[in-house]
Amino acid sequence: MEQSLWHIVFCFVPLLTVEIILSVRYKKKDFVLLMQGAVLLGLVSLIPASIMQTILLNSPLSVRFFQSSLPLLLIYSLVVNGFIEEASKACSFLLIPLKKINYIDFLFLGLIVGLSFGCFETVIYMINGTKNLLLRFFTAGILHGACCVCSAVTVYNIKTEKNFKKNFWFVRSCFLHGFYNFFYVIGSGFIVCAVFCVVASVYFAHKAFLEN
Repeated sequence: MEQSLWHIVFCFVPLLTVEIILSVRYKKKDFVLLMQGAVLLGLVSLIPASIMQTILLNSPLSVRFFQSSLPLLLIYSLVVNGFIEEASKACSFLLIPLKKINYIDFLFLGLIVGLSFGCFETVIYMINGTKNLLLRFFTAGILHGACCVCSAVTVYNIKTEKNFKKNFWFVRSCFLHGFYNFFYVIGSGFIVCAVFCVVASVYFAHKAFLEN
């Protein structure tokens, strides 16, 4: 039991690390409270995404049709893993108030939402006995956080009605996430491609912070 508890704590290391760094940087109670709210949003957004994915995964159509060939599996990954998860997280951003929050702050809160989603998801995978959990810990967690930053750009611009041309940032996050899951499921040498998707997501997340 004690070992399992430490395993669960280990799943939250990325989230706790980023929260500590941001808490030291901002030193503002209001923003620290918003970060805890973002953690909760990450958990909340996981619920509808998991329900929809479970329904689709257990349907005969997904098993017999979408997993029958690589192109169909790619479509399945883009929709089920990419769009559903990123849309669920992006919708949760709408609950983050923009009062006294600038663009950079909003992206940092988006990062927290993504890391929270990824950490709680890792716990679920650990309980279910998923293989290659350590690899997922160092890839999926980062991917969730980075893709959330990209999605946050779109949500911020929707909420502020500044520039709707930046809506492609959300589309980008869906594609990066979908392709990651596609290559991860295939496995073998394609794991390198999955890692490339993670690196690309981090690059675009960094670029998102420069967009204003």
